Amino acid sequence: MALSADAAQMATYLAALTHPDTNAIRQAEIALKPILKNSQCVPAMIEVVKSRETQNDAVRHVTVIVLRKRIIGHLAKFDAATKAALRAELLSILQTESSRPVRNGVVALVATVCKVEAEASADSSQAAAGWPELFQFIAAAAGDAHPEARELAFLLLGEMTETIGIHLKPQFVTLVSLFSAGLSDGDIKVQNASVKALGLLLSYLSDEDDIDTFAPLIPPILTVAEACRARNDEEIVSTTLDVLYDLCFSPSQAVAAHMTTIVKFSQICMADSNLEMGVRDSAALVVATMAESRPKHLGRDVPLLTGLLETIFNLIENSDGSAAGALFESNPAWKEDFEGTEGYDESEDGATTETGMAQGTLDMLACEVPKKFIFEPVVSRCMSRLGSTDPKQRKAGIACLGVIAEGCAEPLRENLAQVMPHVFKAAGDNDARVRECACFALGQISEHCQPEVLSYSSQILPIVFALLDDANIAVQATSCYVLEMFCERLEPDGVRPLLDPLVKKLASMLEATNKRSVQEMTVAALAATAVAAEEEFAPYVPGVANLMAKLMQLKDEKTFSLRGRALECMGHIAIAVGKDTFRPYFQSTMQCACEGLTFESTDLHEFAYAAFANLSKVMGDEFSPVLQELVPHLITVISQDEGQLEKAEEAQGNQFNALDDSDEEDEEGGYVMHIRTALLESKKGAITAIGEMAAHSGAAFVPFLGDAMTVLLKAADNWHPLIKVECADAMASLIVPCVAQDHGGEIKWEKGDIAGASPLSANTTQAVNVIMKALVVLMQDDTKEVVGKACESIQSIIELCGPHSLASVANECLENTYALLAKEAPCQQLEDYGEEFGDEDDDHDAFMTSVCDLVGSFGRVMGHHFVQYLPKFLPPICEYAKSSRPPSDRSMAVGCLGELAQELGAGISEYWSNVFYPAAIAGLADSDYSVRRNAAFCIGVSCEGLGESVASQYGTMLQAMSPLFGIDVNDGDTAAACVDNASAAVARMITTSPSNVPLAQVLPVVLKALPLKNDMTENETVYNCLFGLLEKNQPDLIANKLELSRVFAEAASEASNVDDDLKEKLKLALQSLH
Repeated sequence: MALSADAAQMATYLAALTHPDTNAIRQAEIALKPILKNSQCVPAMIEVVKSRETQNDAVRHVTVIVLRKRIIGHLAKFDAATKAALRAELLSILQTESSRPVRNGVVALVATVCKVEAEASADSSQAAAGWPELFQFIAAAAGDAHPEARELAFLLLGEMTETIGIHLKPQFVTLVSLFSAGLSDGDIKVQNASVKALGLLLSYLSDEDDIDTFAPLIPPILTVAEACRARNDEEIVSTTLDVLYDLCFSPSQAVAAHMTTIVKFSQICMADSNLEMGVRDSAALVVATMAESRPKHLGRDVPLLTGLLETIFNLIENSDGSAAGALFESNPAWKEDFEGTEGYDESEDGATTETGMAQGTLDMLACEVPKKFIFEPVVSRCMSRLGSTDPKQRKAGIACLGVIAEGCAEPLRENLAQVMPHVFKAAGDNDARVRECACFALGQISEHCQPEVLSYSSQILPIVFALLDDANIAVQATSCYVLEMFCERLEPDGVRPLLDPLVKKLASMLEATNKRSVQEMTVAALAATAVAAEEEFAPYVPGVANLMAKLMQLKDEKTFSLRGRALECMGHIAIAVGKDTFRPYFQSTMQCACEGLTFESTDLHEFAYAAFANLSKVMGDEFSPVLQELVPHLITVISQDEGQLEKAEEAQGNQFNALDDSDEEDEEGGYVMHIRTALLESKKGAITAIGEMAAHSGAAFVPFLGDAMTVLLKAADNWHPLIKVECADAMASLIVPCVAQDHGGEIKWEKGDIAGASPLSANTTQAVNVIMKALVVLMQDDTKEVVGKACESIQSIIELCGPHSLASVANECLENTYALLAKEAPCQQLEDYGEEFGDEDDDHDAFMTSVCDLVGSFGRVMGHHFVQYLPKFLPPICEYAKSSRPPSDRSMAVGCLGELAQELGAGISEYWSNVFYPAAIAGLADSDYSVRRNAAFCIGVSCEGLGESVASQYGTMLQAMSPLFGIDVNDGDTAAACVDNASAAVARMITTSPSNVPLAQVLPVVLKALPLKNDMTENETVYNCLFGLLEKNQPDLIANKLELSRVFAEAASEASNVDDDLKEKLKLALQSLH
């Protein structure tokens, strides 16, 4: 049948759209645009679509696409009869169309018409009445004997997802039956279509209550998907995994009931080497996301968790790739240097490797699943594999130990004595991959298990030093990483024995190697060594600075990272050796940093900002002359918008955009917002630099204070937490220039004095009020890191400026702090996805330490005014002290009680018997050293503050404290600190009420524990107590004269860490004993 004239004309233009000639397509679009504005184009295009005899499938397919783009605008113009005729035509075409592309296009067109009709209905519940024939058509097709018809039913339902989800809720029960039949259909195509359609609906409804209606269909979906996996039908497997990911965060208990089957299916996909790596990685993402959304459910399901761990360990041990490779994935030099070498995972750029997938999943499990569930099964598997004769198993064992170091840092710190011997043994393994992974594990433990790991310096440093000579280059590079991580917090005493050979070895490695990744890590290791050595690094500065000078002149873009590392190293050397020693290198280092800003390299810019931050910290007022040039630049960087509009790539299905249903050209169309993540990092570095300059340049920074404050206040409202964290950190520093200019660098304030005149100048008051208001707002942020940093900055400001600085925001600040303690703050409301378990499985939240520190600061600044808030604050604090909480929580809570007792003195008397005393006594019996030391401190300061009113309880307290003196001080810094705090607590009790302390029994025990080994802040407390007893010639002390002489002599020695003034008093006291 011949086409009408209108249809024939349109067919000609539409045929041109199928040509490969871009110019012909553009001309056809221009010709079609005015025609498509007329509603008569709709019947004409329907005519073309139906003309199977005269028009090829490509033309008819294009016609459907164009009709779908224009139908919405024309449909409203049609009367009821025309609409009904159009709907009938569309269903007729669906019944008879044999071309799959054309039919699929008509399916999408039908869905569009259905959506318009449903939205036009005033009563959503009656939306289906707008096109009853369609739903009759779908029901009939779903029950048809021909599989093509049944498949069509689900294709339609898939395209209609949004309409169904919004307007067809009354039909959900019917749809469940329909989908159930499709999933059990004997035809594979029908099954697949039903999975796709149901998957779209499940994703759409995932965060709504209606998901419960469809949740029972999750198992049959997984049955179909598993059959597809078995026959390598990756499309359906991938589709299913995408749906499962969307369901992970559903709050529905009905969905949660299927967690085990969801995770098991994902686990099977992860392990299936026949699947594409992208599909397997999607499966790993489902597991990781389930760990994030339902960590307690996953942790409590022991068979499920152990099965997952076995799969992960097997993947790592059976993969040929380096299990330490994840360490260097972000470094392009690593791939360039080691591609083609043994153990290097060959993969496309940016593609996930099997090892990377397994390690990433384990890392997520370690970070999210409560440690009481995840730590033991992982470590036990690590230990068993480390004892294997198979190097692949040993590789997996030591690699996995390194992977969990971040997430399981707390239990790992507690078990270092059992773990470290295995790590040291692996570092000397015959297999290079095991040694490389041992370095990786050592580095991770060094980074995340501070400060406990520092006690192993005498073992770690020689091992790492030897590994720097390893025949395997990757082992050498990873050893440098260990040095960088380990030395960052090491004291000079720890690095001194190996300092000379270590510096010389690293310098020679730097000069000998041509591998950029090794050079970069060597420079980083040198920088960390300098930081550890402090002033003892001074003799090496000329030589190392000469090496860095060469690297800081590199101009090739590929070497910018190495150039930046060299600049970073000079900044760390400055921190280590101080202003006077570094002064000769200050100008050249600044010149290199400033020159880096002239290159189009955000990496170099970041390194430059870090250098400015460090150098301003070291050089102080000598840095001031460059403020005029640098601060405006930094403010400009911080002011930049990290988002930018870029021309969008034309996605498949979005062709012929010029023919969209619009009468005007959309000049902004075709653009999408892209976030320049590199600029985010630059802004972060610039904010840090501004903060350090303000903190250390004194009054010289005041002229820039207004602009700096304006830009930081604006940046604090940034969408990205990274920027907000840095702003919260830098804001407190903006007060320092005011204090330097108006107060001579120090504000003299009195605890709790808000009745008198404010000691703050008008300028300081204004700056404090503005910044405190912004920080209080940030306390309500939904990101914990931001909240923690805001609390730290508030603490810094109020301790610098006193109680008047808190006055303008006191109520809001206290309310926000209470909300955080009670777990009612915004940042604590995004965690529970239907988990019914209480908080007994929760891990320690690091940011809560900052919150509790702020509570202690309230006591320090507000004094007796804070006592009125104790009834509200103490209960939530004590919740963290429960025995079911992790050690860090218990230590934090007892430490907070100790600080309050110290600052409030007699103000805690009403709460001594039912809060402070029982918490401290329980803490003294805790298994964790940190809890015990804080409990001892709490006992001591409470006795000091409450005086004779608690003296009758001294006997019980001394008995509870007695076991602390039996702790081996060589068991680590925390153990030594525990004994020190016990000694100080007894000293406070003696000073407060000596008649209630059995000195004859107590003094020999305390003297044996002296001098203090770790907590030097307690020196004055302990020695002033002994001086007081000595002045009175207390008989029990004189009876221990020899032991007392030993204590005084050791404390006054040259090697002692006691401050000089106290040493002089000790020497005088020592003379009086002879």
